[in-house]
Amino acid sequence: MNKEYEKELNRVCLHINIPECYEEDYQMPMLRENEISGILEVSGYGIDGESRYTYGITGLISMEVLFENKQVGKNDIQEFVACLLNTVKELHRYMLNPGCLLLEPEYIFYRKQKYYFCYLPVRETQLCESFHHMTEYFVKKLDYQDGSGITLAYELHKATLQENYDLEQIMEEYQEEQQLQEETQQSDVNKTEEIEKENEMLFTLEDEDEEYTLKKDTSMVRESGGVWSAWKKAAHKISRGRIGKWGSWDDLILETDGQGKHSHL
Repeated sequence: MNKEYEKELNRVCLHINIPECYEEDYQMPMLRENEISGILEVSGYGIDGESRYTYGITGLISMEVLFENKQVGKNDIQEFVACLLNTVKELHRYMLNPGCLLLEPEYIFYRKQKYYFCYLPVRETQLCESFHHMTEYFVKKLDYQDGSGITLAYELHKATLQENYDLEQIMEEYQEEQQLQEETQQSDVNKTEEIEKENEMLFTLEDEDEEYTLKKDTSMVRESGGVWSAWKKAAHKISRGRIGKWGSWDDLILETDGQGKHSHL
């Protein structure tokens, strides 16, 4: 099996050549007459005693190129698995064999958060085995700063070593575990926030008590001494006649005291 690309002004095709005479069964008519979600448009014919299958890939990018200079994270793996599972369900609806999917990065294409697969009728493999090889690809391309992605990739790789694994069940269990961890983390965050709020309230009450005590002490100081107290004492003396009556100015010192009659003042 070999591949080649044909590029025109408004169309790009992928040709896969098989060194076998071209023969058709129900699969190619089913593929031609139905638009199956996740499956690339395909046509097949014989040429020089070989078989050629042509796929339309205009506006798409291969997975191989997509992750050539990019690392694989948790979201990338989840996105891929979700598209694969949906595509497999669609193939079952049309009585097509999921084992005919080419699960190799060079034959998987991507556009707008969706993966598209090549369906090759004459290539029948075990889908479980093919996907296990994909998990090896994920492990090699991992973003090692993404802890969740590392966990998912290695869990998938380990689980797919089993002979008859259920990929959908594996993903469901992973999602449940992730949800439980998130709920636990959120609960811890909520408890921390509650403790911080209680501490803030405690500090606020202490500050209010301190401020109240300070104001009370300040008021007592003002009443027991200072200018205001002096004026109160003077007023009390006046009211009791200790300073004399109004109009008696014997104690008043004037600027003219001690000045002669010929003073300029």
